[in-house]
Amino acid sequence: MIRKQLLVAMAAILAMGSGDAWGQIAAPPIVGNQPSDGNQALRRNTVDPAQPVAMVNKITSPMPLTASERDAALTAVDKHIAESLTLVKEKLNGLLPDELAVLAKTSGWTSDHQQALVTALRAGDPTAVYEAYAQGNPKDSAGAEIVARQVDVRRMLSRLDQNVEKSQASLTQDVADLDKAIGKISATTPAINEVTPLVDTLRNWVRVRDFVEKATPQKGAVAKLPAGKITLIHDPGTPVGTAVVIGDNALLIGNQGRGPLTIEMGNAAEALGLPIVTGTPINEAEGEEVREGIMLVNPARTKTTMNYNVNGTHYVMEAGMAQRLPAGTEWVVEYDRGQNYGPAAYTLGPGTFYFTASDQGMQLFEQRFDVTLDNSQSNQEFNALVAGENFVVPAHGSRTITSKYPIVIKYDRGNGSAFVARSMYFSGNVQVGVNSEDNLWDLFPTNDNQRETTKLKLFR
Repeated sequence: MIRKQLLVAMAAILAMGSGDAWGQIAAPPIVGNQPSDGNQALRRNTVDPAQPVAMVNKITSPMPLTASERDAALTAVDKHIAESLTLVKEKLNGLLPDELAVLAKTSGWTSDHQQALVTALRAGDPTAVYEAYAQGNPKDSAGAEIVARQVDVRRMLSRLDQNVEKSQASLTQDVADLDKAIGKISATTPAINEVTPLVDTLRNWVRVRDFVEKATPQKGAVAKLPAGKITLIHDPGTPVGTAVVIGDNALLIGNQGRGPLTIEMGNAAEALGLPIVTGTPINEAEGEEVREGIMLVNPARTKTTMNYNVNGTHYVMEAGMAQRLPAGTEWVVEYDRGQNYGPAAYTLGPGTFYFTASDQGMQLFEQRFDVTLDNSQSNQEFNALVAGENFVVPAHGSRTITSKYPIVIKYDRGNGSAFVARSMYFSGNVQVGVNSEDNLWDLFPTNDNQRETTKLKLFR
């Protein structure tokens, strides 16, 4: 009987996972050929990425900053700036010596020298204060410097107080100058360190004002969550769970009841309590998902080209390729095991079978796929479709999927806006996390069943 024309076993090379499959069971061999009913090749890209799953996986939807909200925010921020400045002034006035306290140190001075010092103090001129004090008491240059620096703090405070009403654009520089002036008297006025946290709060509100003022108002109900490293503003007046986009590089996060106003650099999704992963997600599924029949696979790791017959028809399968045999027919696979081990024949039932090198030549082993979805780092459940059924992984938990066929998981990547199918030709742990590239949900392979981490921080 003339052999039928040589066929390529599969229309596409399937990406094989790096891990070995678990639970290998040898199929029972038989002898003899049977007539061929033909072969149905796999079809490419039949997974519909627009097909929604029953439940979506939530990603916090940030709100845009509208024009009216921007104006209201500026009004609220200006109020906080004024309140913070009042606290700074009250604290400094209680710590810095007033005019009478400075004059108490001038006992024995001439009236002219005392009057020169008073004039300099009232003018708020630190240079003039230093010169007048040094002339009144040439032996106390250190005292002259201390008083001059204290006057400089008062001068910076006065200028900041005026610009809160007249020149808000200069507030950032004014706060920086005040902080610098306070730093110069910290050694000689230890109690001044009590002002530092108050100045920090004032500085943060001034920074927030700058962000809000420069923000471009947007329309719509939802804004895109900024990706990458951005400025994160934790607002104590906004409810927890709220996120508002303030420009391309800043996000306001509700922090009500969890502490004071803070500003930091970081990833938006991570700051919202989502598990960020910086690795490469599992490959997207290609071809029709296999749920029945037989899948023959020649793993890439064999590095061997397999010649074999299926029900009497000759096929060639390169390493890294696979062939699907439909259900409803009894399939017999025959091939030479190599290395003079002779022929082998297997009658295959439903499942996935790998050509595998052994001490008896190439064998066919049935594969079982066990994949554990690790959602332990997330505070919300993960929803997916597995074999056409809803599959939920609980928050801070995990679930295992077991199948005779390579596992395909379909899921929504966030708020119904993106759907994807991932295929797993391996057994092991898979990490559920948010992709740092676009802040959407994804599945990631682990290294020796250890999940990836993003806690490494350099140059801190």
